Amino acid sequence: MRKFDGKDLVNWILQMEKYFDLHGVPLLQNVYVASSYLEQDQFLWYKGLCSHKPLVMWSIFTEEIIAHYDDTKRNTTTIRRKNRKMALLQSGKKNYGNNEVYL
Repeated sequence: MRKFDGKDLVNWILQMEKYFDLHGVPLLQNVYVASSYLEQDQFLWYKGLCSHKPLVMWSIFTEEIIAHYDDTKRNTTTIRRKNRKMALLQSGKKNYGNNEVYL
């Protein structure tokens, strides 16, 4: 697994998600594990994020890092859609078209 150096963010995120799946990384540890795959400058950005948000989940982390490294605009829709789906699943909601149903 390569460290994120500020380039090719979307592929790095997708590789991290594969890594989490292959190694059975618990959801609450995704950001912690991913932070060990950040180069020094990117780790400093992460430390800044954590100083403002003490508990950073993977969906928040990916949204924030994408916003920070905005050169990935063409690929963010897919990741945001996936993060939205994950958030719905975690909250107990089902999404049917434009309607959300709480379970």
